Amino acid sequence: MTDAQAALFVLADLEDPRRDEAFAHFHARFRSDPLVLDKWFTIQATSSRPDALDRVRELARHADFQLTNPNRVRALVGAFSSANAARFHDRAGGGYAFLADVVLELDGKNPQVASRLVSAFNDWRRYDEARQERMQLVLQRIAGHKGLSKDVYEIVSRALSR
Repeated sequence: MTDAQAALFVLADLEDPRRDEAFAHFHARFRSDPLVLDKWFTIQATSSRPDALDRVRELARHADFQLTNPNRVRALVGAFSSANAARFHDRAGGGYAFLADVVLELDGKNPQVASRLVSAFNDWRRYDEARQERMQLVLQRIAGHKGLSKDVYEIVSRALSR
């Protein structure tokens, strides 16, 4: 399993049709092991490929992904937003919008995990002006959401006031 996992890390960044086959095979083989399946999600979430965000969105709709599973959320959404800087901070801002959508959906179910995820925006002022603007808009959108939990509101309001 460790060798197969290492191979997936290498394949995750490649443009090769065998890549998808390898991920499908790994999933079929290890889908009953939750910890290994979390790795499967994380490896794909941290891919440097230009289509990484599209893949993360697709995986968020996968039958084995549930917002009610905190480990799975951290494995996919947390890994993308904290360990894939190149794709999360893409100039277009799609990663920011994706994270905001997940945080808002998750907030009513698990505000602790949602607040942990939204902390990816804490250092928004360290980025260039265009990224700052996009992150600030997302933070304001989250802060203005009706029924926002205290957990998420605290993180977002602190980030905005920095």
